[in-house]
Amino acid sequence: MKKIVKRRRTFRINNPLAFGILCAMILVLLAGITYALVAGIISPAIVSYQVAHATPSPTPTVAPVTATPSPTVDPMQPTPSPSLEPGATPTPTPEPVGALEGRIIGLDPARGYSSKIQGTSTKVYANRLNFAVATLVKEKLEAQGATVVFTLSSVKDDKTAAERVKILNAGNVEIAIRIECNSVKSSDTRGAMAWVPEKHDKKAECDKLASTVLGAYIDATGLPLRVVKDKSIIDKSDETFLNDTKAPVFTLFLGHISNSAEDKKINDAEFQKTMAQAIVDGILKYLGVNQ
Repeated sequence: MKKIVKRRRTFRINNPLAFGILCAMILVLLAGITYALVAGIISPAIVSYQVAHATPSPTPTVAPVTATPSPTVDPMQPTPSPSLEPGATPTPTPEPVGALEGRIIGLDPARGYSSKIQGTSTKVYANRLNFAVATLVKEKLEAQGATVVFTLSSVKDDKTAAERVKILNAGNVEIAIRIECNSVKSSDTRGAMAWVPEKHDKKAECDKLASTVLGAYIDATGLPLRVVKDKSIIDKSDETFLNDTKAPVFTLFLGHISNSAEDKKINDAEFQKTMAQAIVDGILKYLGVNQ
């Protein structure tokens, strides 16, 4: 009997197509392995190298913060006062002391409500004119700080000369001035003048007061002086007001309402302000007070 011997199987590829496919598969496998190696090892190394040698981006420049300097205080300049908050009550500023502060001055508007003497042209009663001008003088003196003793309470007051003197003496006035307008029979007579007491304990001061105020009045108003026997300041012995008032005293005649032109002039409201200021200026000059 013939012995059967087993033959070894060997891998043979006798088919060229199959061999080609196999080679292709091997190549694909090798390519994959190569890619994996490159991606896992080489790529990270490249990235690390790029990071290490990369040129750094410039850091943006931030402008330095410059503080606003505090204003330099000039010691020679006054410190400004702080502004008041809305609704705050400001500290009242004291009123300046007037030039006549502490002085006591007496004023007497001549005549009374019962007087019937009128201006030739204006028909304004003499007592009303006297009262109007005396009131203006009073207001101006008080604005200078003076205390004014006024003999009449209103234009309708009708006190006697003795009653007026009593008020002035009780008020301890430093000087006293009676304000009067004149009226005479001659319509051509005009101008300002003054009466002083013929005898008085302070006769020299009465004369000085009359001269100073009358001079200031003439200079400011431009009115003429009325001259009687070469005098514009007349001594009177029969006037209770002049004789019994203790302080230096005189009567100032503003002008003549018996003269048509002068009556109109001294009854003009604006001109009366000039008249009043002139009297005040004369008082200040007599008292030696600088304005």
